[in-house]
Amino acid sequence: MTGEVLLVTGGATGIGAAVATLAAEQGCKVAICDVNEAAGSELAEQLGGRFISCDVTDLASVSDAVEECVRELGVPTYVHLNAGIMTVPTGEPFLAIEDVSEAQYRKIVGVNLDGVFHGAKTLIPIMRESGGAITITASTAGLSAVPVDPMYTATKYALVGFGRAVAAANEGSNIRVNVICPGVTDTQIVPDEYKAPEFNMMPVEVMAAEVVDLLQNGANGEVRVKVAAEQPAFTVEIANLRA
Repeated sequence: MTGEVLLVTGGATGIGAAVATLAAEQGCKVAICDVNEAAGSELAEQLGGRFISCDVTDLASVSDAVEECVRELGVPTYVHLNAGIMTVPTGEPFLAIEDVSEAQYRKIVGVNLDGVFHGAKTLIPIMRESGGAITITASTAGLSAVPVDPMYTATKYALVGFGRAVAAANEGSNIRVNVICPGVTDTQIVPDEYKAPEFNMMPVEVMAAEVVDLLQNGANGEVRVKVAAEQPAFTVEIANLRA
């Protein structure tokens, strides 16, 4: 990855920060895009990268962030579309779906799904000539269910389908698109009840290694699952159905 550019959304903390750190250690120039200016700026300074303020729910903000990355660092070879939230903030009780407000619904869809759409829409055209890879952070919730948060489940299912469809649409091009589905990982959005031993919560560094490998070596359209640090990741085979 030496000399290449990596752009990470949701890169100030959690899996995104760990990916930026590992990539920087491998010689990448990293653009950390996030709304968390304090943490993002501190990490960028540590890594010799660049923090770029970016609200993934806003297409104009994403477009401006990408323009700044290209201007200051160059066209990304690698992109990790990683920003994500749950319906309620950590520490607050989960809500029955009938109690989820319109604002909460719009916010989680805006970050988890719109954010990835905005990233793909903006980055694919500028990456097409030089080529590269885009890895989307979904979740094992996108292959199963998180009953306490149906909207989180819904957005992660959508990301698995979106990533596979965009990959198929770009088959044979210079761009690979793939999806990582982490199990419970030690990030800020994990509820306390999911930190119990039976959930095998993984360090962010474990997931970062999988993401960096997908960026470098993952197949176009691959959906990779990692559920526990001591178990190898595996690729999910999903049938392609054409209308």
